[in-house]
Amino acid sequence: MSIGIKHTYTLGEAAELLSCHKETIRRAIKDGSLQAAKLGRGYRVSRFDLEAFWQAQGGGVLFEKVEQQVVESEPEPEPEPVEAKHKKPRGPEQLTLPT
Repeated sequence: MSIGIKHTYTLGEAAELLSCHKETIRRAIKDGSLQAAKLGRGYRVSRFDLEAFWQAQGGGVLFEKVEQQVVESEPEPEPEPVEAKHKKPRGPEQLTLPT
């Protein structure tokens, strides 16, 4: 089961993580100091490349090593039993109001 780790980031997401403008990220890609993939009209930066760029700029650890931590989560709820297909669906129930 995946715990929802994001592996690629848009320029806007990368800029938000590094607290800078997305043009700063775009310039780093253009000058070759940050690796990125061009998809359509935008770029995607991998988590690994973003952290390497951040550390090369003098930053510390950008992402915690979530893969190595044991994260205890709530157990998944039991799936609701599936009703048999031969039952007819019931319509809305009539409400009776006190008089």
